[in-house]
Amino acid sequence: MKTISVGVLDDDYESFRQASRTQGRPIAQLIRDAMALYRREHIERRTPLREIPTLAGHRPVASLPGRDELYDEIFPAVDEG
Repeated sequence: MKTISVGVLDDDYESFRQASRTQGRPIAQLIRDAMALYRREHIERRTPLREIPTLAGHRPVASLPGRDELYDEIFPAVDEG
């Protein structure tokens, strides 16, 4: 794990501090979770379900998406807050 220093707005810090107390989790863990969510939602390339490979005979022509990818597209993340 890489350690970084990040400047944050006072309002953002206060929101995470309150969420940390409410959830009984460290602020650092909440920020790591937020970064992972941002990476999944905005950085990583995902193939839309419309582009699922069709079958040629009895074999897929390319790898099929995983369960997590299917659920993420069917049930988009809802902002908690």
